[in-house]
Amino acid sequence: MLFPHTRSRRVTLSPASSLDGAAFFRALLESGLESFRFAANASEGFKRLDAMFLVRRNTTGDVLGFSTLHGLSTAGHIRNGVYLDPARSKLGIGSEAVQLTINYAFAAFPIEQMIVQTTEASFARFGLGDDETQKEGVLPEHLYFRGRLWDLHSYRIHRHDWESYVDWSPDRLSPLDAVLPAPLTWRDVPN
Repeated sequence: MLFPHTRSRRVTLSPASSLDGAAFFRALLESGLESFRFAANASEGFKRLDAMFLVRRNTTGDVLGFSTLHGLSTAGHIRNGVYLDPARSKLGIGSEAVQLTINYAFAAFPIEQMIVQTTEASFARFGLGDDETQKEGVLPEHLYFRGRLWDLHSYRIHRHDWESYVDWSPDRLSPLDAVLPAPLTWRDVPN
């Protein structure tokens, strides 16, 4: 069983509210990490969110950005978006926020897969390359942002793949073992 961890070694996901709306839109405009298609009316867009978190630095409590889960479908999938201040979220902080959000989704929602969409602008921040084997598809020049058209890259993460990825055994350490504070694993109850 997975548990919905919200704290890694360096960041914490804490619940956000509609009061954080202005900061959220600012983060969307500044990050360019994922396209979140809000309705023309912002309050309608917030209704489409299934979960929204502030991403905070553990050492200072500073808000680095937001993480969302949206588009929960009866077909068993959900979408993920992470919007961080690029200048303040270096050295794998974005990756930790993404991994916490993905794990939270699989632990808290009855889903079989997560859909992640991003532009090549975020590849380095999340450890992605232009690896065709991981990619579900690409919509060429699909998003207009910061004065140019960007390709939209789509990825799917299946529950069984995620559970295999987080599992630890004495002979195989998970690549995610360093994300949670020691000695926690993804299958331990959070503190």
